[in-house]
Amino acid sequence: MAEQSRRRPARSAAQNRLKQLETRLAHLESQLKALRAQTSGSVGAARAKLESLERRAAAQITRAQSTLKDSLDSIPPTLAASKGTVESKAGRLTRAVRAGVRAGTRAYRRRARR
Repeated sequence: MAEQSRRRPARSAAQNRLKQLETRLAHLESQLKALRAQTSGSVGAARAKLESLERRAAAQITRAQSTLKDSLDSIPPTLAASKGTVESKAGRLTRAVRAGVRAGTRAYRRRARR
């Protein structure tokens, strides 16, 4: 029997943003590595210019890392808040369904007695 393909659920906006940040960070790190290799073989004004570029790239990487860390740090509180909201709504829905079942049962019994 052929296996059924299972579709993955769509990524949330937060997951997409984190993936973009990780990709950007990896790209910046590879560029910095190439820049450092170029800088090591240069002399004079070219070396100074490349070192300046290296410092700017390092600053961008630091910003990307801090953004990624902040994004990861914000996930647990968001999930906790979402869990609380879902639990609250599920509790209300459960109580409403039970009340509806009781009301339906009473109405059925009243009608059956007549």
